[in-house]
Amino acid sequence: MPRPKLLNGLPHDLVHSFFSTLRYWEKGYMSDWIVNAAKEIGTDKIEIDILNKTILPKEIEIVPLMYHLKELDGIIIRALNHAGLENSYLKKVCFEIEISMDRWIKCKTIIIGENDRSYTSKEYLEKSYEEFKAVNLNTTDKLTDWIIKRYYRFRIKLLGRYAFRKLRYTKRLENMMK
Repeated sequence: MPRPKLLNGLPHDLVHSFFSTLRYWEKGYMSDWIVNAAKEIGTDKIEIDILNKTILPKEIEIVPLMYHLKELDGIIIRALNHAGLENSYLKKVCFEIEISMDRWIKCKTIIIGENDRSYTSKEYLEKSYEEFKAVNLNTTDKLTDWIIKRYYRFRIKLLGRYAFRKLRYTKRLENMMK
């Protein structure tokens, strides 16, 4: 027997999953990507449609956000199956995001079911800390990012082993002196 009441927690699950620390992409978390992209194009309101995989304004449809948006489908499908409902039960699932001047995100999740019942979350607040270029990356920006990534990987592989060997050696000396 279908129990739509079990969908009351779904908006909370979606917003916390999307903005969690598990959703990191190269330079920052999803809140960082959203704030930096919005600042670059000069907007303070964003709407993310989870079912149709679209973001308004269109300029913010960047790879990190779209990639992690795909993963929210699994949460929706599991919640619908648990409630005994069909996958086509939901008409609208979206995030309405407002961005303040001091880099705070205010997100509200709105879900509308077949019977026009609305499920909403409380306002989710999160502060963005990282500042970087998120939209309209040219080839020099992409090349610089690639070089920096390779440099740090090389540095960790080369110097990381040396530093750990050196640490072990000094610990041995300290233990021998006792």
